[in-house]
Amino acid sequence: MGKKITVAQSLRHARHDYLNELQLIKMNLDLGRLQEAQAIIRSHAEAAMHASRLSDIGLPLTEEWLLTANWRFPGFHFHLECPAVKAPAHLDAVFRDFLEKFVEAAKERLDPYQAFDCAILLVSSAASFEMNITCPGNWLDLELLETQGFTVRKECSEDSTLIAVRAQMEG
Repeated sequence: MGKKITVAQSLRHARHDYLNELQLIKMNLDLGRLQEAQAIIRSHAEAAMHASRLSDIGLPLTEEWLLTANWRFPGFHFHLECPAVKAPAHLDAVFRDFLEKFVEAAKERLDPYQAFDCAILLVSSAASFEMNITCPGNWLDLELLETQGFTVRKECSEDSTLIAVRAQMEG
């Protein structure tokens, strides 16, 4: 796996990001742009809610990967949504490894001077768990490895690609 991030490094990154966002809110307030400041606050409250849900579904390795990915891979910006309430915990390391391999494959295809925005949606039902990765561009030729325990589906349009990783719940 790529470079591991320490707890101290994570705290340093979090502190830096937090201060940047406070400065952005302050700047908007100083300029009288109350709606913009409120939108930033709402966005962070929503992100905190999704991070909290992520911590409750029982995928600690995947959670760590998702929460540190923006720092570990500076050219990427991952936006996380987690309405899932349950996940197949026995596949935790497999999900994390899939995400790591996805980023390694994606890095080879990206323009180094352009940020890569990617949405990750985690959803669950009583019978299944799904991780949907939506990214810009048509990635029809991107090779994705299937792993025992889940299926991978790729849907490409002219301007976006959806990668759906689906697993059955235990029991």
